[in-house]
Amino acid sequence: MKNWRKWDDWFNPLYFPLVTAIPVETWLLISIQTKTWNAVELTTFIISALFLVFAGIVELSAEEIKHRFFGHLYLGSAVVFGGLGYLFF
Repeated sequence: MKNWRKWDDWFNPLYFPLVTAIPVETWLLISIQTKTWNAVELTTFIISALFLVFAGIVELSAEEIKHRFFGHLYLGSAVVFGGLGYLFF
């Protein structure tokens, strides 16, 4: 049970959008090339983009350079994915 208390060692919340939102956004942009989106895919795309915006704003408020870098990365990727989604949709 003591291992569960040390969850910071094997899971860092800073990287959570890198393994969730960015792959989902990439997969949805690839899938729009072959078929049109339905309501579920469009909603997932919007929620993932909003999650990237939220994560970017939260990380930008930190003082560490690493957190600020990832904040800019998340906000920039939200803008890129939003623009590409608008272009392809």
